[in-house]
Amino acid sequence: MSTSANIISEVALKIGVDFADVKDSYLVKIELSLVRDMVTDISCMDMDLDLRLGLTHKRILSSLPVYEMQSIQNLIDSAILDSDVKGGLRWPFGETSSGNRYTVVCVWHTNATAYKNTTTRLKVQHADRFDFKTSYGESSDEVVLKLKGVASGLLAQDVDANAIADMLEENMSLIWRHFLRCEPFLT
Repeated sequence: MSTSANIISEVALKIGVDFADVKDSYLVKIELSLVRDMVTDISCMDMDLDLRLGLTHKRILSSLPVYEMQSIQNLIDSAILDSDVKGGLRWPFGETSSGNRYTVVCVWHTNATAYKNTTTRLKVQHADRFDFKTSYGESSDEVVLKLKGVASGLLAQDVDANAIADMLEENMSLIWRHFLRCEPFLT
């Protein structure tokens, strides 16, 4: 049984969270291509050296016109679902950019199962990522624990310091017992 399955079957029950939902999602990060303001080639004959001097900047957009949004949408729509590649998406050869204006830089595919109660949210997910800039992909199993009760207690107007300290101690004990002492889940 995998670590994620152990956390779902053992820890979710012990910390008292109930099933909330399952999400299968893709994240595509798109970068605006650089604008080349100037490129100059310089030959230094006496030093046996060639030099290229370039000046570029990134466009800063506050809002995108409709045709820009359509260009990005077309780029995303051209993606092909492929479970055999990192990130779960691929593009036809040479189509990871849109007219040299936008480029796909990263793709994430996550499959997450969430559990919750009034003070705690537990998310167990498998993430599959690919970075086009570095041509590096990775997969990982991840656990996210959100302690909503502590945050709302700290934001309350009339804070009882002892109650908050007790809540923090209880939550730290929960994290220690069920997440940091993971020997039972690795077998």
